[in-house]
Amino acid sequence: MSQENVELVRAACEWANRTRDFDIGDVIHPDFEWHTRQDLPDAGARKGHEGVARLRAEWVEAFEDFRIDVEDWIDGGDHVVTVSRLRGRIRGTGHEVDVPETQVWQIRDGKAAEVRAYLTRAEALKAVGLEE
Repeated sequence: MSQENVELVRAACEWANRTRDFDIGDVIHPDFEWHTRQDLPDAGARKGHEGVARLRAEWVEAFEDFRIDVEDWIDGGDHVVTVSRLRGRIRGTGHEVDVPETQVWQIRDGKAAEVRAYLTRAEALKAVGLEE
């Protein structure tokens, strides 16, 4: 089942990079939560389909071409760890952004139930007991 979880997260990330919309109701659990990194201005939790759609809209509005480039996928059973770079140009300035971020996706009932974002791979792996 864990490979299925990796493929679920991979499909969600690829879909998010192809569209400005974030209505992925068939992929996310009704009790979904997205926890942004604590060091970012938008730190906090977004809950449910509506919360994550608002978060996605904020990102799309702030960047001309926001995308998440996943460099590594780590299968953690009910968790999938994505080692990524958040990239884009800040709208109206042309300033390029390239920020590392590692996300831990928790899968429940075949859907993404929670995402927690971390600055480093080590922090994320420690959070789910997969320390290197």
